[in-house]
Amino acid sequence: MFHSLQLEVMERFTAVEKHFIDARKLRGDSHQTAKGLVFIQIYAIHEYTVHSVVRLAAQAIAAHSPTYADLSPSLLALFLDPELASLRDVPARKVWDSRLALLDRATSTDRIAPLTGAPLPVDGSHFRQSHIKLILKVLGIRRALTLRKRHLYKIDEVVNHRNSIAHGEETAASIGRRYSREEIRTAIKVMRLVCLRLIFLVDDHCQTPTRHCR
Repeated sequence: MFHSLQLEVMERFTAVEKHFIDARKLRGDSHQTAKGLVFIQIYAIHEYTVHSVVRLAAQAIAAHSPTYADLSPSLLALFLDPELASLRDVPARKVWDSRLALLDRATSTDRIAPLTGAPLPVDGSHFRQSHIKLILKVLGIRRALTLRKRHLYKIDEVVNHRNSIAHGEETAASIGRRYSREEIRTAIKVMRLVCLRLIFLVDDHCQTPTRHCR
C-alpha cells in the first residue's frame, strides 16, 4: 500500500519538475506566474500525501486486529472518532449512558472495527508543520518529521504561498518574482523529501503491531 503511494508521489513531483523545466522558455509575467504556480502544485501533492498516509495507516493498523483495550490512547482517539463525534449531538438525558458505552468500548477486548474513511486529525493549521506533527503524535510516531530543521519551515512557506494565491491575496506572478528558478527547484526537492519521509515514517511504524499498543 505505502509503496504504491510512494511511487505515485514521486511521479507527481517528477511531473511538476518537468513542467517547470519546460516553462523556462516563458518570458515576463508568464515566467513569474509559472514559478508561483509551482507552490500550488507541490502543496497539492503534500495535502494528498497527508490524507493518504492517514487512510493507509488506519487500514494497516486495523489489519493487525488489535483490541480496543490494547490500543494506545492516541489511536483510540482515532478509531473511536465516530463515537466521540456523536457525543456532541446526544440529548442531555442520554449523555451519561453514551459516555459509559464509549468507555466500555474503549476498554473492551473486541477487535477494532476498520474505519470507513479515516478521520484526519486537525489543529486548524491546515497542513503546516504543526498539523503534520499532530498526525504523527496521534499515530504514536515519535521520530522527527524531517531530517533537517529548515525543511519544516519550507512546509509552512509552501502552505502560506499556496493559500495567498488560492484566496486571491496575491497573484502567482507576485510570489514568483521573489524566487529564482534554482530556488523553485529547491522547493520542489524539499517538499518531495518531506512527503517521502512522511510515507516512510508511517509505513515503518505500521509494520510493527506492538507500536500501536499501550
